[in-house]
Amino acid sequence: MIQPNQVTANSFVLNHSPQYNIAAVTSWVEFFLEAYFFPDLKEHFYVSYLGLVMCIAGEFLRKLAMLTAGRNFNHLVQSEKASDHVLVTDGVYSFFRHPSYVGWFYWAIGTQIILLNPLCIPAYAAVSWIFFNSRIYIEEITLLNFFGQSYVNYQKVVRTGLPFIKGYEI
Repeated sequence: MIQPNQVTANSFVLNHSPQYNIAAVTSWVEFFLEAYFFPDLKEHFYVSYLGLVMCIAGEFLRKLAMLTAGRNFNHLVQSEKASDHVLVTDGVYSFFRHPSYVGWFYWAIGTQIILLNPLCIPAYAAVSWIFFNSRIYIEEITLLNFFGQSYVNYQKVVRTGLPFIKGYEI
């Protein structure tokens, strides 16, 4: 629905990187090994429901960010400003500078809570944090180039939305 002419297979992050594929396979291996050798570990369904809520909330926030940004949303960090590109600061963007990333971050952790993967939960949190810390830093340099003082003012009143990630600040 959002920028359909720019959506490719890469937009779905299924072939994101070898590291992403390793993380996915690792989570499946952890789940099945623990289910086989330690089945009691996988019986805390109330914890799984917490993960399900995190996944649903994270996905909802990500989709809401896309809908709010509309034509200003892109799956890839842009290096050139489109003539009709505007800084979106309303809706969910009034709470988080990067609501799509916030949603994705918590969705990723939620997947591991659903699976009751005690090793992958902190691993996914750490790897996701490292990825978004780097991505937000780069994206904010671009946004500062696109929107200048307007983006600086926006940064002063709205946080990135991710724990301990400040982005690029002047």
